[in-house]
Amino acid sequence: MRLLLCFLLGLTSSFSWAQTCLSHIDDIDYIMAAKKNGSHRFAIDAKVRTLDLDSQPPFSAYLASARDWIDARNPRASLPCPVHTETVKLLQAQGSLEADLNVGDLLSPFELRHPGSNKAVLLFHGLTDSPFSYHSLAAFFHRQGFNVRTVLLPGHGSAANDLQEVSFKQWQALTRYAIERTSKDFDQVIIGGYSTGAALAVSNLIERPVPQQVQALMLWSPATEPHNKQGWLAKWIDRIPFVNWIDKDADIDFAKYESFPFAAARLGHEAMRRIDAKHLAKAKLPNLPLFVVQSEVDTTIDARATLALVKAWHNPQVRPNSAKDMLVYYGNPQTAKRYLGDDFPLRSYACQANQSPCNKIIDLSHISVVNAPNHPYYGAQGHYRNCGSYLEDDKAYRRCKTQAQVLIGERSEANLAKGPLKRLTYNPFYAELEQDMRTFLGRLHE
Repeated sequence: MRLLLCFLLGLTSSFSWAQTCLSHIDDIDYIMAAKKNGSHRFAIDAKVRTLDLDSQPPFSAYLASARDWIDARNPRASLPCPVHTETVKLLQAQGSLEADLNVGDLLSPFELRHPGSNKAVLLFHGLTDSPFSYHSLAAFFHRQGFNVRTVLLPGHGSAANDLQEVSFKQWQALTRYAIERTSKDFDQVIIGGYSTGAALAVSNLIERPVPQQVQALMLWSPATEPHNKQGWLAKWIDRIPFVNWIDKDADIDFAKYESFPFAAARLGHEAMRRIDAKHLAKAKLPNLPLFVVQSEVDTTIDARATLALVKAWHNPQVRPNSAKDMLVYYGNPQTAKRYLGDDFPLRSYACQANQSPCNKIIDLSHISVVNAPNHPYYGAQGHYRNCGSYLEDDKAYRRCKTQAQVLIGERSEANLAKGPLKRLTYNPFYAELEQDMRTFLGRLHE
């Protein structure tokens, strides 16, 4: 009996060890069950000591605190996760990560150090995302000689229901701490934000004194204004008992919440309303160069609102450094020029049918712009398929997840009408984006 028990225990241990963050990425039956049951939608109910950010603790203390949060609340934190991005290799080389990776390693905020460099890039991720969304861009900035810091917005890194327990003031406190702490630690600082992280960065810089160390602002798919103009209702709907979720997905993506609570929409609205046209018209905008990346067909954010932000910012007569602004626009350049004028520094790219680098890609999505095609998880040969466009149609959801050939692009009505479509998760023009970012960085010292 003892030998049998030892055998069974050993078998169980081996089975458990075989599980990784990628084990069920193609298991449609498991995915459909998780979508129905919400098995990855809820965090562990564990208390975690809160760090006093007002005391300006060292960034290393903040990183440790964020990791404690992930390990305590994320049910998959210790699951092996062999996803070796370029940033992972850099973190391993500097001794910040071990050879064997787990989910917690990839979700955690990080600092890529560049010995001898006194300049840094500080990056804020988007709503439902994690610092993993910056693994392509972080490696780029490190190659340019920057120290790179990322943060984890409260409510992230665990499970989607944790967004129901977060206040917007917590996001503001973290944004303020990260900018002030990084400005104390480095002589030159660039602030970067993706989606909601962009809105948080912009609102901080227009509502508070800008540290003299901050030299520029860089935004990717900035959350300026949603396509759904009823976002202001989210805070009221969120108060209705048992009405908690806008989207219920499988949350099979270890690095990003796929399910979306009403509380998340409330938080996103709070971030965006602080940088809307009314607030920008009244604000004293800082004298900082602005770099923006925007897809014309973005179905999360209204691209016209992003163009309005760029137009409001760009005023070289009042703010001389805004003469160095640059917009990377994925779409029809004439659309952008009608807003900004023919003389605005614009880079424009668009996919052409079956032509490189897009091939079968129709157009660029909100979530695609920050990931390189060689990204091992979200890239052209990556493991993950985004099929959240079909949450109410299980048959179409299955086709999207399993069919060998599917369309790729933004989840617009026009694209969805053409057949099974997975939302594009990488940027086919990423090489051009890196060149445009190098050009912008070079302008900062002209």
